[in-house]
Amino acid sequence: MTHPTVGHPAGLPDDPRADVTAPTPECPVEITLAALHGRWTTLVIRELLRGDHSYSELRAALPVMSDKVLSDRLAHLTRAGVVDRDRRPGWPPRVRYTLTPNGHRLGPVLQALWDWGAHLPTSAGEADPSRTTGFPSTRLRTCEDAPSPRASVGGEVFGQ
Repeated sequence: MTHPTVGHPAGLPDDPRADVTAPTPECPVEITLAALHGRWTTLVIRELLRGDHSYSELRAALPVMSDKVLSDRLAHLTRAGVVDRDRRPGWPPRVRYTLTPNGHRLGPVLQALWDWGAHLPTSAGEADPSRTTGFPSTRLRTCEDAPSPRASVGGEVFGQ
């Protein structure tokens, strides 16, 4: 029996959807990137990885984020199947946001993105080992946790 990775470069999936010459909507990577699209999206997911929240709890956890952006991100994540919106009866109406099972599966993805970015050279030119963390951790690190949240690759600056 041949090992499943024989004939495939390391890290590439043995899946016909990966053998394309242009991005397609069916590509799992494109689907994931579309779900994570938008500034603040990863921070909303981070908060929901910590547990379900009301809108006001999310606002308190992310005070710099505007109401419009938070509403947009929650609607986007709900449409993407990452977040469930649970409206409870009564007055005033109460809504809780929680991650779906697929939303919880984004935890390791965000951790991998963090770890990859933490190993990039900072604007000073060296990787900052204090920005690395393993998964699972007690909390998902984000750019606010980093001593220098900016990194540059080939002159392009990330983390602004």
